[in-house]
Parts: sequence; C-alpha cells; structure tokens
Amino acid sequence: MTHLDRDTLALVALAELELSPQERAHLADCPGCTGELDALRRTVLIGRSAGSVDLVEPADAVWGRIHAALGLSEDVVGVPRLADPDDADAVEGLAADGAAVLPEDHVESGAETPDSPVEGAGSGPDGPERPPASVVDLGRRRRRWLPVAAAACAVGLVGGIAAGAWWQATRSPAPVPVIAEAQLDALPGWTASGSAAVEENVDGRRDVVVDLTEGDDAAGLREVWLLTADATGLVSVGLLDGSSGRFSIPADLDLSQYPVVDVSAEPDDGNPAHSGDSIVRGTLHGL
Repeated sequence: MTHLDRDTLALVALAELELSPQERAHLADCPGCTGELDALRRTVLIGRSAGSVDLVEPADAVWGRIHAALGLSEDVVGVPRLADPDDADAVEGLAADGAAVLPEDHVESGAETPDSPVEGAGSGPDGPERPPASVVDLGRRRRRWLPVAAAACAVGLVGGIAAGAWWQATRSPAPVPVIAEAQLDALPGWTASGSAAVEENVDGRRDVVVDLTEGDDAAGLREVWLLTADATGLVSVGLLDGSSGRFSIPADLDLSQYPVVDVSAEPDDGNPAHSGDSIVRGTLHGL
C-alpha cells in the first residue's frame, strides 16, 4: 500500500475522518506517516489551545517557502488572500450538505458546478440583483487547504517563538530596588572615595554594590567588609577587582546590626583577618 496522502492525514488529525482497516494497518507499520500525523496533531492541539486569533495574509516569501515545502501545484502558487468581510457576495451561506453558494466569479478553477443556477439566486422582487450563483463543495476545498493551513500555523508558531526570544533578549531588565545607600569616604592616608548600595531582589536575595573613584590603585588587594557600628564585628563579602563590584550578602546577616561598609587594603599573605588598614568607609542609610 502507498503512503497516506497529506489531505487524509490532516483530516485524521482534525478528527474529521476515520481510517479504513487497511489504512490503519499501514499507519501502524509506517514511521513516516506516523511522524507526519503526530506533527499535524501537535499543530492542531496548539491551534485549538490558542483561542481566537486574527488571521493575517502571509508575506510573499513566507508563502513561497510553504508552497515549496508542501510541494503544491502551480494552481495555488499565488499568495492566499483573506476574504473581505464587507463583500456580501463573497460567501452567501452554507447549505445543509456542506456546500457554499458563491457568485460565478468567485468559483475556483475546476470546481464542479450544476447544470443550472441555484433557484432564486438570479432575481428578486425588483428584478436581477447579481449574477447566478454556483455551488462549490467546501469539503473538497477544505481538504485541499488543510495541509496549507497546518504549515502556515507551524510557520507562525516558529515566528512567534523567535519573536518572543528576541524580545526577551533585547528588553531592558527590570530595575532592582535599592533598600540602603552609603557614601564612602577616605580614611587617613588614602584619597579614594565612592558609594555603596544594597539591592534586594524579588526572591529576597541581597547584594551590596560598591563603586570607588579612580585613585589608590597601588593598594594591591582590596577587600569589602560589613562592620558593626562599633567595628567590633565584621563579615567579609569578597575582594574588589577594579573600581566597582557586586557582592552577595549572607541571607542570615542582619544589616541593621552590620550597617557599615568598609574597603580595606590587604597584604597578599593568606591571612583572612582584616588588615586594620581601611581605604574607605561609610554607614548605610535606609535600613
């Protein structure tokens, strides 16, 4: 048995067609048809979960890629256009058997038409109103365009994901609230100055951001500390590399008990204790 055609698989994915026993047997043994049906079902699921959407006409380049990917004939080489909702003659209504009444100039090439116009379509109480209408099998038209609609949906989904990723990558991050600030002043023997700010993220994590003016570059290692008001207690938060740095504050540290920011000059001797030689110091306000 040959592979199942795409129109059939699309109708199965939409739960509008049941396969014959022979077709089901082929589907069970054919990875290619099974994979294509799974892909169509995922597309249908995404489309149905998206709610109401506004239809847009695809750009020429997008339609060209869809046309080539699906191997469509030259009969549908043109970009499909949305029907004008104000064109009352475009679609008159649906018949009980799934057919639509359309004016002759809207009937697609090759569509089957009856030998005579629909009764009452060519005249009214005041004379002729419009050209005779013909009946078009919407079921056949729908089957022809289902794979196209599925591909267009997939292209739109990929485009939406790409646009969302671009937006996430380019948008400015939300500002982090500053809960305390300090002016850092030089201690005797030093000329540097600067500032410190404590930021608190939405998850409760706190950082102290230290910025120093250029100066005292020959200080060697510089370490950032949080001190008690009387400098009897201290906690190191990290080494300052350059003129600015961001340091995580221990989660269990009460800043109201350690409100002083200190930057010290440290010898490279492996001793973790404070050298006693502070470059700048300042008290946090706003705690």
